[in-house]
Amino acid sequence: MASSPPENNPDTLSAEIRRLGRILGEVIVKLEGKGILDLEEKLRLLAKSSRAGDSQAERDLERAVQKLSVSEAASMAMAFTVYFELVNLAEETHRVRLLRQRRRAQYVNPPSPPMRESIGAALRELKARDVPPETVQQLLDKLSIELVFTAHPTEAKRRTMLNKLQRLAQRLHNPEAYVEDKVTGIANPRALEREITSLWLTDRSRSARPEVTDEVRTGLWYFDTTLWQTLPLLQDEFERALAETYPTVKAPTRWITFGSWMGGDRDGNPFVTPAVTAETLLLHRRLALDKLQISLRELSKLLSVSSHLDAISPQLSELLKYGDHPDPHVRALRDRYPHEPYRLALAGLRSRLIEAQKIENPQLLLQPQTPDASTHLLKTSDVVDLLDLINESLKTHRAALLADGELHRLRQQVTLFGLSVARLDVRQHSGRHESAVKEIFHILKLTPDYSALSEEERLALLLKVIAEPPPTLPVDSFTPETGDVIGSLRVLKRALELYGEEAVGAYVISMTHDLSDVIEILALQHLVGVSLDIAPLFETLGDLEAAPGILEQMFTCEPYRNHLRARHDHQMIMLGYSDSNKDCGYLTANWALFQAQETISTVCRSHKLGLTLFHGRGGSIARGGGPAAKAILAQPCGLYDAKIRVTEQGEVLSTRYHDPDLAFRIIEQMAYGVLLGSEAAQREVKVPEEWRTAMTEMSRLAYDAYYKLVHQDSEFIEFWRTATPIEEISGLKLGSRPTFRKATKSVEDLRAIPWVFSWMQSRFVFPGWYGLGSALVQFAEKGPEQAALLRLMYKEWMFFRATIDNAQLTLLKADMRIAFHYASLVPDEKVRVRIFDCIAEEFHRTEIAILEITGQKALLEREPVLAKSVQLRNPYIDPLNYIQVDMIRRLRGLENKGSSEADAIRAVIELTINGVSGGLKNTG
Repeated sequence: MASSPPENNPDTLSAEIRRLGRILGEVIVKLEGKGILDLEEKLRLLAKSSRAGDSQAERDLERAVQKLSVSEAASMAMAFTVYFELVNLAEETHRVRLLRQRRRAQYVNPPSPPMRESIGAALRELKARDVPPETVQQLLDKLSIELVFTAHPTEAKRRTMLNKLQRLAQRLHNPEAYVEDKVTGIANPRALEREITSLWLTDRSRSARPEVTDEVRTGLWYFDTTLWQTLPLLQDEFERALAETYPTVKAPTRWITFGSWMGGDRDGNPFVTPAVTAETLLLHRRLALDKLQISLRELSKLLSVSSHLDAISPQLSELLKYGDHPDPHVRALRDRYPHEPYRLALAGLRSRLIEAQKIENPQLLLQPQTPDASTHLLKTSDVVDLLDLINESLKTHRAALLADGELHRLRQQVTLFGLSVARLDVRQHSGRHESAVKEIFHILKLTPDYSALSEEERLALLLKVIAEPPPTLPVDSFTPETGDVIGSLRVLKRALELYGEEAVGAYVISMTHDLSDVIEILALQHLVGVSLDIAPLFETLGDLEAAPGILEQMFTCEPYRNHLRARHDHQMIMLGYSDSNKDCGYLTANWALFQAQETISTVCRSHKLGLTLFHGRGGSIARGGGPAAKAILAQPCGLYDAKIRVTEQGEVLSTRYHDPDLAFRIIEQMAYGVLLGSEAAQREVKVPEEWRTAMTEMSRLAYDAYYKLVHQDSEFIEFWRTATPIEEISGLKLGSRPTFRKATKSVEDLRAIPWVFSWMQSRFVFPGWYGLGSALVQFAEKGPEQAALLRLMYKEWMFFRATIDNAQLTLLKADMRIAFHYASLVPDEKVRVRIFDCIAEEFHRTEIAILEITGQKALLEREPVLAKSVQLRNPYIDPLNYIQVDMIRRLRGLENKGSSEADAIRAVIELTINGVSGGLKNTG
């Protein structure tokens, strides 16, 4: 393929992309024939000319795509999709090289300035602010960053593809390590051709919709291949940076942890059952046991210290005074290496790990507690105690140097990951809790119809139940829905008993509207006999506004306050970025979330409670995406307790965590924001009242524009359903979770992720900007003072600047010319013209308003590398969009949607979805 590729560096990156494009072209010729390559080049050149303003080329491109057979369309879609896979790898490889160069310079030439937005940069900035060591130590002692992996129906990559792309990335990162001729050291020039051939011949689509446990295994893939090795390096970096800036301050030991929703998020997903949750918990544990078992085997080979040549501590000597070991392998090692105490001690531990892998199964978590069952299971403390014992013995004798390296790394990994890798959350909709309480209370003869009670009556009954000893609940007499609620709590209770708190995260309540929504789950926990962190999730505009009042009620409710006392006087609160945006639009949601964080923090501090704000951010701007550090620093008030939780949505995992260097960078940037934000949160930062008034007014104006179109226009839903690929997305086998919560298929019932996904694919990118232009223009039109105020706010208020800059990126990825072709799918011409014109006018209004406020002549003028990358990708994305529109039109025109022709067309549509996502480097 010829190319005018996106580039960050005109030399190395551009050359790498050209090389990969050339090899891809050669592969296409060999596998599909020169005619296919020529056809691809024709589409690319037409798209490029069309982008340059050639209207005839635009018409020719559309006609050329319409003439494609389904087979040819599949080849074209594959060509552009593989191209973007290669471009993205080349850009990531280039970025990794730059990161390594900068980090190497920092280590080789101390005291070089630390990298921007790094742990070292944060500590230096604290030093420059004259923050004393005592204050830094207090912050670090509380510091907690937890990244929570979720699975959503926009992560299109199979694990097979993840492995292939990682293998190719490793070849690009370190070609010397993949030289096949070890004698001459000469690289095989066809090695990359083989890798790209394998990419071309691999299905992107799944043959069946993935099961929940498939998603769990995909999530764990990142821990297995990347994070297990990366987190200890971050710990080392933290300690190194502290030694340079605050040498008397002790580094935190478990400041970065991970959680997961995969296998625990049952909100609207009927496939997440108690059995699935139990299997998920076991998969988490098995991965940790596997990684430890492999590390122990290698470490035992290294620690072959002979007792003839070096002494050991009395404590280790005492530990090794056991009789016949039940494991014949350990007995054989003892006979073979009688004078190698460290090897024997590690062999004993490894034997216990292997035994745990054999005997542990999901039934342990699904069965009622058996006497002393938990006492036989291996605990993290067992591993930590032995490794610490070996460490102390080595350090106090001649083999002290051996305490560093592999042993040190393994101790870090056990401390950071434990024996469960990540904490598993459970999330359920508040309505399901109400139904469960209704059924249980009816069975217990407490009330004939709980749902018919008023809020006051509900609370009175719930508090009465909590105050009394819990009755014995029937085991199998519930409906499946109630059985899932009770069953999931029983599994979590069992997991706490067997594995401890490192295995179990929070219980998240979706759509928290009232105090009773929280007390219901407190009562259900009481009935089951388990105590979990309860995290209410506020996600609609009304819920965000009501949150402070609900929290005030929670904290003055004595049974709930007692619950918090048992949970270290700490409250976790989740904020929903996706649903709030879908509910009220981009600007209104951003302002509502800003205000909610302020008021939530105020309420929690007034009750002397610790707080973890759990940010339900997505990958796209419309779902709270964007630079994490900037988002944190734009409003640090929720970090007064130095704790934060952030979702890492399924669609961003493959771009953030598939590579160790990139994962390291993502996490250190998050740490930079949290460190500085935690310190800033100790001081009250006043936002000028004039700015607040302006934001409130613009929020109302934006909401009016958004609400009028999305919620009041009766024909808008039909436009969206036909002008975007939402119906086709719903039918693809991308995730285990249904697209809609209910069968009604309204905007309210639609999940926010496919809502954004469908608008992103069709290049409207509607949720990331609509309503913003109306608000900015109407406010500025009030007079020159208001227009000047907007420019001042952009210059001096980080929150407003981030809001505008994120919208700039969204607008640049949107394209009304491409969106117009999607709008052509709307069968009703009047609806098509009226609504498309309304959206297009708001788009241009928003672009002009942003340019006026920022003082730019073009969007992202001050981010030329990013802007150029988007612009240079377009000629390769456009053909994919054209093919997608044409395939959707053909599919919708078929009478038999179950035919082999329909299946072939759907395969092309799915391939274009992969390609567009790769081209935009975002799905939604």
